[in-house]
Amino acid sequence: MTNIAVQDPRNGLQAPPSVGYRVARRRQLAVPLNVTVLRSGVPDAVPGRSVDVCEGGVGAILAAEVHPGELVGVEFRLPDSASVLAKARVCYQDRLRCGLQFLAISAEQKAAIEAWASGRPSTPVAQPSAQLREPLRVDPPISKLADVSKPRPTRKVSRSTGFVRRKIVTVLAASVIVAAAVGWWQWQQAWQEIESHLPGRRVEAVQSPMQVSWEVMQGFVQHQSAIPPVPARMKGMAVLTAVIGRDGSVVRLRPVSGPDVLTRTAMESVQWWKFEPYRVNGTPVEVETSLAVDFH
Repeated sequence: MTNIAVQDPRNGLQAPPSVGYRVARRRQLAVPLNVTVLRSGVPDAVPGRSVDVCEGGVGAILAAEVHPGELVGVEFRLPDSASVLAKARVCYQDRLRCGLQFLAISAEQKAAIEAWASGRPSTPVAQPSAQLREPLRVDPPISKLADVSKPRPTRKVSRSTGFVRRKIVTVLAASVIVAAAVGWWQWQQAWQEIESHLPGRRVEAVQSPMQVSWEVMQGFVQHQSAIPPVPARMKGMAVLTAVIGRDGSVVRLRPVSGPDVLTRTAMESVQWWKFEPYRVNGTPVEVETSLAVDFH
């Protein structure tokens, strides 16, 4: 039997929605993929590689662990197509493999993913023939062969020529720095645009979640999913830290203590809980609380 250490009896229990349920056809895709996680307002870039993709999400293998419920930015490029940049939510995580559900994606990018996943033919890019790829060889006239053995005069580089070369190198280096700065600025603008389409999900750089005890937050529970059963031999307690957004949904979960199997089972259910927004002076705020799930 599995139960919550502290539970509100006023709320009914319902089975959680199936985690990883696919609403669209997926197609295998192995391309480099970048995931940006906002933690305490600081972007943390995590490289990885995609596994499969559809218009609803993407499966990936990352170089670092993410947690179910976390909001991330994901960027990758479809073969023979433009880059895909979207806001996503971590639906499941198993070691370094995870599933990302798109939350905010443009109609053009969604249509491009749908067309690629359905296997629609694309216009092939014409490749040059083998004969055209090899440069033509032109043999020098016989009369010119004798001149090859003659030493050529050494060219002296004047000071003015050296100054011009140094100036060109300096201009090129400055151009690279400016291009990098422009690219970073464009990424920040795109990230802010994605955040603006998700009310109640904006991450503030200077404001940390308010610490509220579970004894208080249990009175704000509106929907509490049942914890899935575990084998009888598995006994113990899983302690989780949950961040609840301004809209009352669980936006982030982190295991604190307990066996990995128990903490993962608890997180798969708690991520679907729904709370009444916690307000301070009438304004909803993001809160952080800790709860324990007792498996016995």
